[in-house]
Amino acid sequence: MQHTLLKPHIMNATPVTAPRVAVVVPIFRHSVLLSEAIESALAQRAGFRIQLVLVNDGCPHPETDEVCHEYALSYPDHITYLRKPNGGLSDARNHGIRHALSTWPSVEAIYMLDADNRLRPDAMSNAMAALDRHPETGWIYPNIDMFGLPWAGDYGGDYSLLIHTVMNVCEAGSLIRREVFEAGVYFDTSFKSGFEDWDFFLTAAEAGFRGRHIENFGFLYRKRAESMLADSERDSDAIRSEMRKKHKKLFSPRGLLELEQQEAPRYAIFLADRGEVLLTVDPDVPDARRISMAEFERLWWRTQTDNSQHHMPPILLMTHSAVLDQLRRARLLHAVLWTMERRLAQQCFAALEIEPRDAERIGWNEQEAQDSTELHAAMLMVRPGLFSDIVRDSSIAWASGVAARPCALPTTLLRLQLPETLFSNGEELYTAAAHDFVGVAARYQASPNRDALAYRWDWRTPDVPWRGRTHEISRIPTKADAAYPRISRDGRDIGFALPLAEFGGVERVALNTARAMKRAGWRPHLFILEAQSCQFSAEWRDTFESVTFLADPTFMTWGPANSNYLGTDVPDWSRSGDQRQATAMLAWLDAVINFHGGAISGVMGQLKRFGVKTALSLHLSDLSTFQRPVGNTYLGLAFEHAYDAILPCSRQLGEWCHAMGIPADKIVPILNAPSFDLPEEAEARLDARRATRSPQDPLRVMYLGRLDQQKGIERLVSIIETTQALRLPIEWRLIGRAVISDSALELPPQISSLLEPPLTTPEGLEEAFEWADVFILPSYYEGLPLTILEAMRSGVIPIATDAGAVTEVLHQWVNGVVLSQSDTISEALTALERLASDPALVRQLSSRARTDMEGRNWNNAVKPFIERFEQLRESRT
Repeated sequence: MQHTLLKPHIMNATPVTAPRVAVVVPIFRHSVLLSEAIESALAQRAGFRIQLVLVNDGCPHPETDEVCHEYALSYPDHITYLRKPNGGLSDARNHGIRHALSTWPSVEAIYMLDADNRLRPDAMSNAMAALDRHPETGWIYPNIDMFGLPWAGDYGGDYSLLIHTVMNVCEAGSLIRREVFEAGVYFDTSFKSGFEDWDFFLTAAEAGFRGRHIENFGFLYRKRAESMLADSERDSDAIRSEMRKKHKKLFSPRGLLELEQQEAPRYAIFLADRGEVLLTVDPDVPDARRISMAEFERLWWRTQTDNSQHHMPPILLMTHSAVLDQLRRARLLHAVLWTMERRLAQQCFAALEIEPRDAERIGWNEQEAQDSTELHAAMLMVRPGLFSDIVRDSSIAWASGVAARPCALPTTLLRLQLPETLFSNGEELYTAAAHDFVGVAARYQASPNRDALAYRWDWRTPDVPWRGRTHEISRIPTKADAAYPRISRDGRDIGFALPLAEFGGVERVALNTARAMKRAGWRPHLFILEAQSCQFSAEWRDTFESVTFLADPTFMTWGPANSNYLGTDVPDWSRSGDQRQATAMLAWLDAVINFHGGAISGVMGQLKRFGVKTALSLHLSDLSTFQRPVGNTYLGLAFEHAYDAILPCSRQLGEWCHAMGIPADKIVPILNAPSFDLPEEAEARLDARRATRSPQDPLRVMYLGRLDQQKGIERLVSIIETTQALRLPIEWRLIGRAVISDSALELPPQISSLLEPPLTTPEGLEEAFEWADVFILPSYYEGLPLTILEAMRSGVIPIATDAGAVTEVLHQWVNGVVLSQSDTISEALTALERLASDPALVRQLSSRARTDMEGRNWNNAVKPFIERFEQLRESRT
């Protein structure tokens, strides 16, 4: 064809030098509009050379080739024309980028100009000046000023990667520093349906680069009723799903929480005693920002004038620094914030009252306070957006209702019971949070800044709506009412999930496993799934970094079930229940162990997808009414796929797991060991006690444990009554209480008179085992009871039924006595009569029991599991 050279434009006035900026224009089916894009690029007023790279991506319109040729011939010093087979938008951009980088080493930045868009004359000069001013910035992005369908969107404010995960704040028409591409960041050619620019900038951010917005960029976006973008929106769910898979760490609950802490703190925690406001997600991170109340007020007003450029924490919390300290000592600070935030989904306010108790327990309850009780609140949390509504209201009277007698506004009141030992002597409880909040609201409402709310201050439409809803972004993966407000920094936060925490064997295994892991550098966290209170003595406080009650009435460890697996009910909650809150509670962790949590197995698969390493601790099978084994062991088989490791308490149970289909390399036994350490002086006392026992001394026999049917209590009663009737030289101690209600259990009066309260301290247990010669346990079913191991360590001879893995440690008439399940009572009586009459045999079995327990401790027991999880942690990182 005949080529007519176009008249050179203003760019000819710039001397021919090495280009500093390359403008890459991918072209497909925009042959007519293309000339407008080229002309706008040629018209740039800049003190540096700009090179245009036109990339014809196999466009089927001959006119595209003609236009590109004519411009390239007319502006040979400023335009390069490349042709290639069609590969899609990403491929065309990458082709032009690679050509520019390899051809002109002088190019410092590349601008992506779509063929149907335009630039104002100073666009490149403005953007390059911003890059020069901010050498730490990876790219400069614009507002969106549209023509065609006119509209102007304000994308101003600090760049937020957190917000970028939910909306594309960076137009492809951004000026991108050369180093971004040299780091290997290019457009992903697998994104054929759109959002490839969104993915590109997320990839750049993951590589350590960040964007910066400028107000006067000079970008013009052609908006039509139908376009590639409109088509992409039709497939947006599928495309977003692919982005989440590609950027898995970024979109994970942990990744989003870290960004929320860095960029958009969730809570504004007013400390009434200090006149300070703490801006944070996690109040314990070292970089939490503290500002004065006056500074907070100034910043808050900035967010109220109808723009989306500024962030302020959306959730306001009124409290006192002493309250934060009390909750930290109780290991409950994060849990309280999380629970209160969840309650804001239904109420305007959530309030906390703290009640000291003399028992070594923590517990909670809640009620609706409106029209029922006055608030004596140690904390008051305000629903997002409500404070702004109060300030805009014509009167403070409505808001004052939260401090009325009784409370006049929709408020959930949480009451927290804490041990008195957590409070300083003479420390007064702060109870004025509601009144202090009303005072702050009144001051803001009286501010002269309120007049500014009546005006619109920007001609563009605020178009980053997530700026005021950043707290909702970290909720997206779990869809919960609140994301748990704790940041895991180094991959060593591990959760221990239990239905309750009392004095049972499973809880003691959890406690000792946590201790061993803490000594190995992990941070244990306790999660109570169903109970509303738990024992919390010093040994628990010293072990666990935090305690959280799930506080979800929809959860039951063993609830209704419409299906079963090998005869064991599979709770409906585990398959179809509302798992959002439980998932959020655990999703921030690096690892979690389920200790007989029943239905909580249902969330483990999702946690595993989030990158949380999961383990299941197994202890025993229960027996059904028909004496069939059922329970957590079988439920564990049903959910085995959701776990990275299975942790049986004995080798025997591990072999059973393998026989039932669990891969061998997934089974990591944590062999039970005594649950408390003996002090050094205890060994000497035990030696003396055993050596000085007189042949005339009665045989001291002890039962220690729960009083329920599983433990064979009716057998025990018969054994005690018969030894008393036979006048055998036996002195009995019966220690324990019913933890799980058993309506069939009723002790005879002469047996009840022997009953002592349960022992809850290592000192008490040590004394009891030091006293005893024999420990008896006539259970119907067991795992590997800790009390047997503790008895043997102290030289106490166990007499126990053949249940669970008892015979793994107990050997007949070598270090104890094993009773059959069929003739338990008579065999126990025979054994007791023989031992009562043979002091030498007592010394022999006692000595061997102590010897067999040497070296059996929790550090050794947990070591293989720690090594396995260290490997899993390293593979994740």
